[in-house]
Amino acid sequence: MALCVACTSSGSSGPGPQQSPSAAAAQLAALAGRGATATYTGIYSFHQVSPDSTAAVDVWHAPPNLRVDVVSGGATASLIRTAAATYSCASKKHKVSCFTIAKRGEKAPAPFDVGPASLFSGDLVTLSASGITYLVTPAPPVPASGKVPAATCFAIKAGLLTPQPAVQPGTYCFADTGVLTSVTYPSGNTARLTLVLPTAPPKRFKPYAKSVPLPS
Repeated sequence: MALCVACTSSGSSGPGPQQSPSAAAAQLAALAGRGATATYTGIYSFHQVSPDSTAAVDVWHAPPNLRVDVVSGGATASLIRTAAATYSCASKKHKVSCFTIAKRGEKAPAPFDVGPASLFSGDLVTLSASGITYLVTPAPPVPASGKVPAATCFAIKAGLLTPQPAVQPGTYCFADTGVLTSVTYPSGNTARLTLVLPTAPPKRFKPYAKSVPLPS
């Protein structure tokens, strides 16, 4: 998953300008917690400023199951996490492959659990658990548009007491369900939801090729 949208180099009845930073941080943590446990299918457009590139990112989220597909240039790179194991799969020109990159209960090694994959898993868990330690400023809410729900937005960055590794600074927007609707990073890189559905088919969490161990 080479697209590095998070690299540092938007109505719901969300927080208004009058809301205190501490109250905004508490609301951020609550919404991230909903997102970490929500079941949904989301289609996102990720844009990277330098080098200029865009990718479609499809997300199936049904904890403990997660699948993130990054589709760009005719190729698909997938991270698939289940209760049994975590897999990295790839598909290009009818050639498919899958590797088992972590066993049950293990964390996926770098560089697999970064970028789009971490945004919909580890980052949500981190913000839910320690969001109140971040410096959080309410950002303008975003009204519903087409198939994307209204969102509450927060500009965040790590504080002095924020555990490391910290979530990347940026402006994060969440629907009332906790589904992430957009992220804008200081670099100008963005991730934007274009469609969300309230289900995630179980078949999406099966590797699409026979999985083998990573080469040593």
